[in-house]
Amino acid sequence: MNEQIESYVIESINRAMQTTLNQNTGSRLHTWHVSDFVSPCLRKVRYSKLYPEEFDAKKRAILFTGVILHEHTKLSHFHEVTMCFDIEEDKAMTPQYVSMLPRESTTNVITGTLDDLVRVGEDFVIVDKKTFNGRGYKKTSPDESYKRQLDIYRVLLRESYGIDAKYGCLIYMDKANDLEQTPMSFELTAVDETKRFLRDTLKQLNSSLMPKSTITWLCNKQNREKKCYCPYLEQCEREGRS
Repeated sequence: MNEQIESYVIESINRAMQTTLNQNTGSRLHTWHVSDFVSPCLRKVRYSKLYPEEFDAKKRAILFTGVILHEHTKLSHFHEVTMCFDIEEDKAMTPQYVSMLPRESTTNVITGTLDDLVRVGEDFVIVDKKTFNGRGYKKTSPDESYKRQLDIYRVLLRESYGIDAKYGCLIYMDKANDLEQTPMSFELTAVDETKRFLRDTLKQLNSSLMPKSTITWLCNKQNREKKCYCPYLEQCEREGRS
């Protein structure tokens, strides 16, 4: 009987977690996402579109933790706002409109969800929360990919709402140390420069040629566990990992 009870409880909590994820994230739009453009390896992005990873229990738990954190740390009324932008046409679209488009009409569209927009004095600031397992490691500077993420949000925000946020702030929260917070603010890149980056990256992602591989922390195994975090390593090596 104990085993039956425990099995029922596990199944119930997994269903509850999945329900929460469905309610908060829904079905992802069939567009490019900001995470694709800030990935350290564009080949991995292409592989992920061709061979999507299975959504296992570990990924569900990680995403669930993020949803709970973001849902209960609302910094302003402008919170968890999803925006879409056609990079080639240089115009914003509503997520509702994009959801009705056929896939072949969204190949130039990027989607991003902004955590919070706050106002400090006369300036708008894009705030994004990032969790990590420090285990004694202290963040001393913001990750370049996360800074780029906020640069892209600046573009989407200005084109969608006419609001220009010149500053960004990352809040690192250490899961290994009671969510100890380390805020890091910085000036965001000029909109025109970020738009050029978006067009250049889109060209690579939409190309008929496979993007070149980039050896990064995802696959170099230079971490404490000597672990590879890229599920496509073997395929990449077969196709000429540089």
